[in-house]
Amino acid sequence: MTPEITSPPGTTPALETIGRTAPADARVDQRPGTPSGSATETPSAPSAPSATGAATVATRSEPGDPGRRRRPVRVLEVLGRMDRAGVELRAVNLLRRLDPEEFRLEFAVTSGAAGSLDAEIRDLGSEVYYCRTDWRFGWRFLRLLREVRPDVVHSAVATFSGVVLALARLGGVRRRVAYFVSSADRHGDSLRGRVQRAFGRLLLDRFATDLVAVSEAAMRGLWREEWRLDPRCRVIYNGVELEPPGVAIAARRRAEDLAEDDYEHVTLVHIARPDPLKNRARAIEILAALRARSVHARLRIVGRQDDAETARLTALADRLGVAEHVEFTGEVREIPRLLVASSLLLVTSLHEGMPTVVLEALAVGTPVLSADLPGVVEIARLLPGVATLPLATSDAVWADTADMLTAVPPTIEQRREAMRLLRRSPFTMDTWQRDMTAVWS
Repeated sequence: MTPEITSPPGTTPALETIGRTAPADARVDQRPGTPSGSATETPSAPSAPSATGAATVATRSEPGDPGRRRRPVRVLEVLGRMDRAGVELRAVNLLRRLDPEEFRLEFAVTSGAAGSLDAEIRDLGSEVYYCRTDWRFGWRFLRLLREVRPDVVHSAVATFSGVVLALARLGGVRRRVAYFVSSADRHGDSLRGRVQRAFGRLLLDRFATDLVAVSEAAMRGLWREEWRLDPRCRVIYNGVELEPPGVAIAARRRAEDLAEDDYEHVTLVHIARPDPLKNRARAIEILAALRARSVHARLRIVGRQDDAETARLTALADRLGVAEHVEFTGEVREIPRLLVASSLLLVTSLHEGMPTVVLEALAVGTPVLSADLPGVVEIARLLPGVATLPLATSDAVWADTADMLTAVPPTIEQRREAMRLLRRSPFTMDTWQRDMTAVWS
């Protein structure tokens, strides 16, 4: 018996289209000059951006009625779980901005678990499908494709995207996009991990029509060093919305006018999900080193919490004597307001593609102290306000650098200038939306 796709309680089945497949006479484009071994069954190239900066979306007409517009481009984005994290939040922001007559964006999650963004996604008229990666994943995903019939499958699950896009090809999906959001996967360097990584890349090479990364580092890490030789490859930098930073800076000005701020404390903030790769413990160690220098510092750990990890972090803070100066705030919706009220953003991750939270901090003029992650270094080449250190550097050096960066708080005018610089950079949501929808078109 064919296994069922897990659907959220109280929702309507996706579409009554089970059993339908791609038309047998669908035209297959051949891209000239494609390197040997790469996908050749690719749709026509994305339309170029218009002079106004918006993506030009072709009007598709029904046979026999050249003036009638067909249904929107339907995109199924594959992610791990729809929680408040960089790529997931960016996807929901895009969902709010898309013209429903041009694009319909829906989500499939490979964890099979509900996320904190699910309800918001459904309120916006979209859907989340649960498709857990167990031994029945292939059957579930193929059935989902038959129900949803997407025009595009956009997969952001590292090298496992190779499996996803192979199934998408089997399901008749014409455009199959691999989206790399980190510079490393989770397979590690064991023999099994290397085999899984190689197999995923082999499938990507055969079945991906487009390979998109958030940074050059992510493209090199998850694809290959010579990625520029592959015409399917493209780097599209993450983008941030410009209105929330402006509102947060204006609110900061009012707070200063009312003398509500406490300048006696240095407030460090670490924003991440509960994941060993985010290295939250290092932020507590840096706080302890900073307080050992008689700096009145405190640390806010922001993001979804895991009970076991929180217990370990609390025990570490207690052992280092800083437990009363560490605050676990959980998930926060108003990240720009939190950042503008902070003295310094700490980024201690082991791997990142291009952390959006760094861009959000720079948008409000809050300085950033980060591990020397290649994606962060790419940001620092284009925007001021980022200091980087190797993770191997001692906590004492991190603390000294944090003390220096927070010695003089930025003025309101400096924060406004920081936002103006970001507006002129490639890291805006408008630019990201234009380039990403051009790939889907």
